[in-house]
Amino acid sequence: MDHLSSVRSPQHAEALKERDRFLFAHPELANLQKQIDRRLKGATTEHNRLVLIHRLMMDSFIELDEKLQYLMGRGR
Repeated sequence: MDHLSSVRSPQHAEALKERDRFLFAHPELANLQKQIDRRLKGATTEHNRLVLIHRLMMDSFIELDEKLQYLMGRGR
């Protein structure tokens, strides 16, 4: 939990602890979280962080849509 050393507020610390509990319960998501953390580390401003999060979410939605289309027999 070395990431707790860089907290900005008690709420931030609690959010990181909650994330750790979630990842402990769902270890299959740990690599995804590492990828997200690595990408966010390079975002130098809050705006850049939001843009990056938006991009990650959109990429996930597109991937899910493609899988759904495939399962429905409408593969692209």
